[in-house]
Amino acid sequence: MAEYDRRFSFTNCVDQMLSNPMGRPESKPLFVNATTGEAITLNNLRHMVGAIHAGLRRLGLKYGDTVCVNSPNNINMGPIYLAAMAGGMTISPANTSYVSSELQRQLQVSEAKVLIAHPINLNIAMDAAVSVGMPRSRVFSIIPDPKWRVPHYRDILLNYAQPELPPVNMTHDQSVNTVAYLCFSSGTTGKKLHAYTDVINNHLYSHYNVISATVGMDEVIGLFDNPAEDPTALAVIPLIHFSGICSFFNLAIPTATTSIFLEKYSVAAMCEAIQTFKVSDLPAAPPILIHLANRPECAEKSNAVVANGYGMTETSPVITVQAAGPLKPGSIGRVIPIMKYKVINSDGREVGLGQPGELCVCGPNVMLGYKDDPEATANAIDKDNWLHTAPVELEAVLIQCPFVTDAGVIGVKDELQGTEVPLAYVTLLEKLKGQEDVLASKIQEWVDKRVANHKRLRGGVRVIDEIPKSAAGKILRKNIKDIYNQQKKELGERASKL
Repeated sequence: MAEYDRRFSFTNCVDQMLSNPMGRPESKPLFVNATTGEAITLNNLRHMVGAIHAGLRRLGLKYGDTVCVNSPNNINMGPIYLAAMAGGMTISPANTSYVSSELQRQLQVSEAKVLIAHPINLNIAMDAAVSVGMPRSRVFSIIPDPKWRVPHYRDILLNYAQPELPPVNMTHDQSVNTVAYLCFSSGTTGKKLHAYTDVINNHLYSHYNVISATVGMDEVIGLFDNPAEDPTALAVIPLIHFSGICSFFNLAIPTATTSIFLEKYSVAAMCEAIQTFKVSDLPAAPPILIHLANRPECAEKSNAVVANGYGMTETSPVITVQAAGPLKPGSIGRVIPIMKYKVINSDGREVGLGQPGELCVCGPNVMLGYKDDPEATANAIDKDNWLHTAPVELEAVLIQCPFVTDAGVIGVKDELQGTEVPLAYVTLLEKLKGQEDVLASKIQEWVDKRVANHKRLRGGVRVIDEIPKSAAGKILRKNIKDIYNQQKKELGERASKL
């Protein structure tokens, strides 16, 4: 495919991350524990990656095998992630809020051979490992376990794993097809898979995807143009999400940015870390920025630069970024040069400038797809390799709900949260008509338990008689938006009469 024709200097993404193109000192701290001050330098990281890679090989893992990590943000995640990928293995981060059955499903779908967990998650991790038949000898703790339930990963994979192994060489085709990350969210692709109807949604990212996204961002903002800068970033985004992985591993390591790892997020802890470590960069989602903006002490600080961007989990995860220079308020920046884009109407035809429609994107940073689920992949990425950005994942979850016969999701502006939130319109089973108000809240609760936090239906659920669709069966989101605007207008008129 043309999207994969471009050749890069690197084929293994770990080589790119450790390339140090700006010649930073090898003694520069890359990862710092915000609580203890413990740090891993660039030199430490190189040796740890080589040793852990060797340790995984000694344990019997091979190219294509998967390592699952179940931990809140921790400085050991970087060496583990890079070591597995250096060996052509796949990293599959697991949400720390999972119960045993959810982690069990991820272990099954990912076919993980090793599980490394934080002590706070070890009981769940060990139970899930037993359930899928993973030997106890393949479960490790990411930091020493005070209860000595399993060995610390360093004792087995690092300290006795000499000689160190370099990243494996890959051909261009191997780079395109070798999975670096297998990331999950608590959703469903809508298809029965591995005997579950409520399968955790997953995304496959290749080494080529990772390298492409970094190159694309560099071409807009010049990641490596200012070697005199010495940035420090605060890692509050969980490193199980690809936005966190991209910010603090894929981008921060090659730029030798010092990343301060906050294990547990709170506004107070974040503000303290910003002060203590003189943080210059804070990659964050809108809710975190709103928390900051609403704190009185932050109102006195008016010199922060807030640059918006837009992306999706499916695009590794970037689509647009703002270029260096004066920022345009409200803008999400420009599409990175490695991507193509178009806006289409409900019939699939491109629309003109200023006309509403669905954004579709195409490029080498678009994920490979969903593991073992060609149907879900085809629903997201069409035959011409265009990724459709409409909220099909939420709709796929909604139609699994036992009360719902059809669904359409739109984004609506939430002034309090400062962003768009998803609002679902649904149709109910005929026998449930008349219970709309009660069932709307139940449907919202049902969905929110099955999707990642940032995908929850914060706009709510509304019941209508029919989901507007084209003759071809495509959801007419513009028509749904018209319904929403009319309801909003009527609500305002009623309120004015009170």
